[in-house]
Amino acid sequence: MKITRDKIKQLVEQEVKKQGDVARVAKKLDSFSGQLEPLLSKINTRIEFEQFLRDAIKLSSTNVKGQDILVAMRNVLKQLQKEVK
Repeated sequence: MKITRDKIKQLVEQEVKKQGDVARVAKKLDSFSGQLEPLLSKINTRIEFEQFLRDAIKLSSTNVKGQDILVAMRNVLKQLQKEVK
């Protein structure tokens, strides 16, 4: 398959749109942070945190393939392990 200029442009536009979607969600979350922080501060055990993560992943991943979710979680895990060291 030959990659054309139009195909490259289309792929770049898709990635920019995805980044814009994430930015919009992050901005919305920031606007709710005052309400979320008191609720999230009540999560104080590993089991509660796991339940919260599971629910957050289910809620936010309806349009993401299962394999992509696993790869993303591995990537986040690697980043967190670096930060914790």
